[in-house]
Amino acid sequence: MQLLPKEAGFSPERLKRVDSYLSGLVESNQLAGVAAYLFRHGKSAYQYCTGWLDKEKAIPLKEDAIYLTCSLSKTFTIVTLMTLYEKGLFRLEDPVSRFIPEFKDVTVAEEYFGSTRFVPAKREMTVEHLCTMTSGLPYPSSSSISAKEFGRLLEDFEKQNGREPTTLEKAKIAAKTPLSFHPGEGWLYGFSSDVLGALIEVISGKRLGEYMKEALLDPLGLTDTGFFVPKEKRSRLITCYTYDGKSLKPYNDRPAPDAPPAFESGGGGVYSTMGDVARFSRMLLQDGELDGTRILSRKTVELIRCNHLDEEQLRQFHGLFYPRFKGYGYGLSVRTMMHPEKEGLNGSIGEWGWDGMMGTWHFIDPAEDMVAVFMMQRIPGGHEDLPKLFMQAVYGAIDD
Repeated sequence: MQLLPKEAGFSPERLKRVDSYLSGLVESNQLAGVAAYLFRHGKSAYQYCTGWLDKEKAIPLKEDAIYLTCSLSKTFTIVTLMTLYEKGLFRLEDPVSRFIPEFKDVTVAEEYFGSTRFVPAKREMTVEHLCTMTSGLPYPSSSSISAKEFGRLLEDFEKQNGREPTTLEKAKIAAKTPLSFHPGEGWLYGFSSDVLGALIEVISGKRLGEYMKEALLDPLGLTDTGFFVPKEKRSRLITCYTYDGKSLKPYNDRPAPDAPPAFESGGGGVYSTMGDVARFSRMLLQDGELDGTRILSRKTVELIRCNHLDEEQLRQFHGLFYPRFKGYGYGLSVRTMMHPEKEGLNGSIGEWGWDGMMGTWHFIDPAEDMVAVFMMQRIPGGHEDLPKLFMQAVYGAIDD
């Protein structure tokens, strides 16, 4: 790959600060390895990789390492869903029950004089509620009454059936879960994108991974992206580490499947490389098209990246993630910058993207005609500071 920082409007000298920042994360033992890529004005401007693929085995990190993207998967899923939207196969305002009838009569857990009561939802959950995390669906791992009930229902299914539920089965179990609030009346980061994965299956008539491959991954040449890592590629899997503020320890609780899993998580199950995430992000920067292949129209990309939350929903979004994202709104499964000054970031209005729990991060900045990718694998992912400091250094290297 030819890197042209000057032609892309970066100062080569200032980009050395990005080198120093990234290498410092490894040298200070905050990360085992980290990689980054920049693209601007139609040119690859920067690529850097330092540290270890596996620290204990002393295997160096290379550019083709495969990462579990965790919640960055949501961006792949929303783009896949919107290819069906462009075919006229659903509307955002459609009730989810049109495709998954189990969502017809959902209930809501309400606080009532110090206790909890379960009441019928005031309105049906829509596809847009899922896309914007305003559905009220929790993650089963959180601590609310709704989340605990969701977790219990999942445990019951596995005990009764002796296996993990499929993508669609898990969505149907979610439909039995009492919501945390009435659809459209709040914001909660939860299982919504995974239900979108089930919707994709129902509408397309194919498994989520199969349709994503057909509609997005193969056309873009994203050959290292999917819901499993085949045996011939497993030597490229990066080790995830836990971090307690002082030391790193291998995290082995989530082994990568080597074949399509029963549950393909649209919210957190995609594996990918820095190169594939970069190509995907470049397509989004270029309004849905890359190298002559169009995935989405410009107008659909604009719909994805604009803010969809009202003031109360924004307040809850900011409250959950504070101090991260206090300058952002939320579009269709992505953050979108509304106030750089509130974020304390030398960035741009309209910058957008998402990130993953283990530290994978990408951003698309239409105003600067720029894409940036930041890849690491650690729990916690350090979202409050590590990618933001990277962004500060990147914007500080712009020289035109």
